[in-house]
Amino acid sequence: MTLAALLVLTGVAAAAEPAATVRELNRGPVAGGTFAYDLALIRVPVGGSVRFEPTDEGHNVTPIRSLWPAGAPPLNVPFNSEATVTFDRPGVYPVQCTPHTGLGMVALIVVGDADMTEFSAKAASIPGLAPKARAKLGVLAGAAGQS
Repeated sequence: MTLAALLVLTGVAAAAEPAATVRELNRGPVAGGTFAYDLALIRVPVGGSVRFEPTDEGHNVTPIRSLWPAGAPPLNVPFNSEATVTFDRPGVYPVQCTPHTGLGMVALIVVGDADMTEFSAKAASIPGLAPKARAKLGVLAGAAGQS
């Protein structure tokens, strides 16, 4: 009998595994790419969690505040730190590596059924977002809308 089956039979809850693990990289997963999250598009159910793993040093994970869902709790994974974050509200959660946002180091966490059309329109018109970050968010939002 597996440990998980034993825990279920005894009524002991096992800690849920994260729905996804996001690695923070100096060299992106695409040939020639630099400074990236891998995965950059993450889908989780409401109540799902994402693990952020500092594979390379010098990265953090913070919200892109101008696009963060209204009323959603803040997110702050400090530099060179590992963290697992649970998302209890549906929505689209864009994150960035603070020093590398201008280089396009952003990711999109889609929780539950989210309106990608509304997010895409907002991301395209928000002032002050670096061009590479804006372009990458557009690609990620487009991919999320197709899946």
